[in-house]
Amino acid sequence: MDIETYRELAIRTAPKDSTVIWTLLHASVGIGGEGGEILDHVKKVAFNGRELNSNHLVAEIGDVMWYINMMLVTLGVDWSTVLEKNIAKLETRYPDLRYDPNRSLNRDVIAEKAAMDAV
Repeated sequence: MDIETYRELAIRTAPKDSTVIWTLLHASVGIGGEGGEILDHVKKVAFNGRELNSNHLVAEIGDVMWYINMMLVTLGVDWSTVLEKNIAKLETRYPDLRYDPNRSLNRDVIAEKAAMDAV
């Protein structure tokens, strides 16, 4: 399934008749909660000897995407725009297209913003 089809199918299950700020708050808290579930599972694998459950992580990642989608629809932004802006920022931060801890810590936020604004 492509991301824009997902957008339309997933938003059908979002609450209706909420204010913009209430929907953004709902989505933000949801992203944090689902991200916490991902973190907790990885913590238990790393520190408590639990077995990695990829299916559980995939389900939680899907939940994060559902909340992100709700936020994007509320803001009137499509997935393609977010993804294109993110790539523009990453290509500016890492011009050789490889992670560099120095560039990660010493960002040119003005250049990154300009790259995202150009998309």
